Amino acid sequence: MKITDLNKEKRIGANSLYIEAGPFKLVIDAGLDPKSIGNAAMPDFEFTEADSLDCIILTHCHLDHLGSLPVLARRNPNAPIYMSPPTEVLAVRMLRNSINVMKRQKLEKNIPELPLYSYPDLDRVYNNSQVVKFAKIKELHKDGETLSITFHPSGHIPGASALIIEYNNKKTLFSGDILFKEQHILSGAKIPDEKIDAIVLETTRGATQRAPEHDRSLELKRLLEVIIETYENDGCCLIPVFALGRMQEMLSLIHSSINEGVLPEIPVFCTGLGMDIANYMDTIHKKTGLVKFQKKIIRELKVAPPSRNLKPGRTPAEKGIYLLSSGMLVEHTPSYIAAASILDAPENNICFVGYCDPSTPGGALRNSQQGDSFYFNTLEYEATVNAGIHTFDLSGHADREELMQFAIDKSPETIFLTHGDLEAREWFFNELTKVKKDGQIIINPEPKITYNL
Repeated sequence: MKITDLNKEKRIGANSLYIEAGPFKLVIDAGLDPKSIGNAAMPDFEFTEADSLDCIILTHCHLDHLGSLPVLARRNPNAPIYMSPPTEVLAVRMLRNSINVMKRQKLEKNIPELPLYSYPDLDRVYNNSQVVKFAKIKELHKDGETLSITFHPSGHIPGASALIIEYNNKKTLFSGDILFKEQHILSGAKIPDEKIDAIVLETTRGATQRAPEHDRSLELKRLLEVIIETYENDGCCLIPVFALGRMQEMLSLIHSSINEGVLPEIPVFCTGLGMDIANYMDTIHKKTGLVKFQKKIIRELKVAPPSRNLKPGRTPAEKGIYLLSSGMLVEHTPSYIAAASILDAPENNICFVGYCDPSTPGGALRNSQQGDSFYFNTLEYEATVNAGIHTFDLSGHADREELMQFAIDKSPETIFLTHGDLEAREWFFNELTKVKKDGQIIINPEPKITYNL
């Protein structure tokens, strides 16, 4: 089996892998790089011949894996798109939101090629989508040969999948984005215990060292303590979240904590894409049982939209929990606007519960100190960091030590490191070479260079 990384940059971004196995040609994921805009954010699909793919596989619905799928489907109109049942429910909804974002970017930044696709392109994605249930083998047949694909839950977000692709009696495991620990709304990864010849391994948290005493339940307890303290001080607690997965996870946590008497009945404010996705999660729960989230959580919490009158430097009159996207305080989003409103007031707190790229406003705010000035560029407002800034390690990705042990236990001949910044991949390479004395470790694959697994 041969693999080529179509991501133009050697980092987390436009994730897309081109796989060749005998007569079979397929692509796993088709993302967009959040640090780039327009054609520069795309994988290099020109490396592959148009209308040549036997299939496209989608591991999950985050835009760094999904965002350019309509472009790839347009180049390969006859290729089926395989995905898990929850992903099939979510994919087109996430892509509709992507079109709206690109339309805004076109106006703001005068980028002529945006949007990269249109609503009719989403019809093709929908029509070509084929559901593959977890742990069920999907076989492809061509020129008298067989290739099999099996999806397994990877625990990262609803629908997220690891893949085992078998060809010529060799099995390659694609970890996808993976989390082994259970979440409130989702079970952890379930990867079968079987012999694997090669692993394509995500390395997202390779540069992140956790304290030995770290425990996810203790992080959740600490978060709840900050929420309670904020409420008792008549303040607002902003929790910036990703609309897909993290918002529903936090809603479920708050709901259960109130029911158990851990939290008082604090008002909860949410808006935007995440609330719409909550309805989709309810559908997934009813259709598949693979997600532990229902719409009644929103009803019982009496979730309301935040006031439309949020103004920079004017703390909201309505005190409570502001659970808003985006998780990285991206400009123009509800969390960005709310942060400008609450940052000046010491009774307020901002709680980050997931990954923040250092180049984003969220990443910059996480690294700020009390008393610093913080400039909200698109609002043309400079605030003083008086609110508390807290970080909780509740990532949707497995710890680096967990992933390394997972790879060691599988004992593959080849380990292909992907989906991580250079520092993260280097950590995995250095640690794995201490224990892996044979086979090969491909640390930092060059874009558009083909490697043998």
